[in-house]
Amino acid sequence: MLKRITLLSFFVVFCVSNLSAQQSWQQAQADKKCDIVVHYLENFPFAYTDGEGKLTGIEIDIFNHFVTWLEKTKEFSSVKTTYLPETDFEKVYNHVKSAQGAVVGLASVTVTRERQQEVSFSPPYLKNISLLISNTETPSLRSYDDIPKSFAEMTAVVNRGTVLEKQLMEIKKKHHPTMRVNYVERPSEVVKLVAETKGKYYGYVDLLTYWAYLKNQPANLKIHRIASLDQQRFAMILPKDSDWQQAFNEFFEAGFGFTATEAYANILKKHLGYEVVKSVELY
Repeated sequence: MLKRITLLSFFVVFCVSNLSAQQSWQQAQADKKCDIVVHYLENFPFAYTDGEGKLTGIEIDIFNHFVTWLEKTKEFSSVKTTYLPETDFEKVYNHVKSAQGAVVGLASVTVTRERQQEVSFSPPYLKNISLLISNTETPSLRSYDDIPKSFAEMTAVVNRGTVLEKQLMEIKKKHHPTMRVNYVERPSEVVKLVAETKGKYYGYVDLLTYWAYLKNQPANLKIHRIASLDQQRFAMILPKDSDWQQAFNEFFEAGFGFTATEAYANILKKHLGYEVVKSVELY
């Protein structure tokens, strides 16, 4: 019975994901209407359900402004959206990678050259800093060469398929060949494991995932700044060579750009604290 339910769920998601498979941006403009499928990663503060049961978050709110732009600026008579949640980054990415037409992925996806060979990106909407974290009792790293000794009895945790995993594997290759690695689905699980198990785990997380955990509770956590990486950008993803990229380019870049608007600033203020806004906002 469970197998039949799983297969049925897959069939439903597959069908919904392909509802807009033939609708290009060119066709949508001609029809003045569209059906957009949105695959998103459930991950506070990017996409989450609030206390009133409403889907919200930085990425959701920005996408909603895109929908409003279609209706007002492009004079679309109808914009239908189908939101499909996931708890695993790879699933969101792969859904979009294998799709066509009006399909969008929201998963705080870092823009990289490798991914640009597989999917298309919107212009970036947020800066990011990757943090290597542990509990406070672990000695602070002075260089990457300290890692084998400082983390000798610990296990690294990370989300599969992410830039964070790639960074961790680079450290393993260059500095800590015997590194043990465990994978978890949700970004928040990395911080939770590091915080709640004394000296057992360390891991790579994005700045906002780290902030979101500390926001609601004090934690026995520290950042190893020698291994922090910035100059990263988050963007929405689209199927490779999708002409919907034209629409997102125009939405994000017209005038001074969406990230220069009051609407963008208000979205960040709504979902983030003052202590991190300046670190992640784009101008």
